[in-house]
Amino acid sequence: MLLLIAVMIVLGGVGGWLWGGNDRRPQIRTGAITAFATILIVLIDRFMESWGIYSDQVTNGRPISTVGANTPDLDAVFWINGLDTFSHLILPTTALILISVASYSRYARASLLDVLNQDYIRTARAKGLTERTVVMRHAFRNALIPITTIIALDLGALISGAVLTETVFAWSGMGALFVQALRKVDVNPIMGFFLVTAITVIVFNFLADIVYSALDPRIRVTA
Repeated sequence: MLLLIAVMIVLGGVGGWLWGGNDRRPQIRTGAITAFATILIVLIDRFMESWGIYSDQVTNGRPISTVGANTPDLDAVFWINGLDTFSHLILPTTALILISVASYSRYARASLLDVLNQDYIRTARAKGLTERTVVMRHAFRNALIPITTIIALDLGALISGAVLTETVFAWSGMGALFVQALRKVDVNPIMGFFLVTAITVIVFNFLADIVYSALDPRIRVTA
């Protein structure tokens, strides 16, 4: 499935390059985005074709699964298994999102208000740019830098294990492994948990540094 999506994006970009004329770069981007959106719609449509079968035979009309990562002993085709995984992901994903959305909103508001008072924002407005262009293309990108730092740390913690979420929704992940190791006083899984957590945080902080250079042209990644 991932290979199919990648092939479609490449084909969309190639089409934009072949027929882009003198303005190839935006055409390549437009072709790739259009191809990605198209294949995504096709996949969603194919999954939804199997929703009736999944709802009738697996969940008995219940739209959202509440416990576990999948339905026990489910032996079905790829599309039914995909719907089963998705339905089990809805509630834990929603819980994890709601935990962070309030703090992200506050950080984003404070950072954007600080950026809007910078000199280059006044210069952009003096040039006659629309308020939407000033906010979205100039202010919002720089305001995302503190949010990127927070998200990088949160992603590291998320991958290392969301203990409460995994416990409530009966997901067997890093958080559950850590809790079981603590109960059994097993040192090796605990050391492995902290090792994976440290590596994940380091990797995402490295990626955040790269994202900084994409958000703010004044930042350069050099060796």
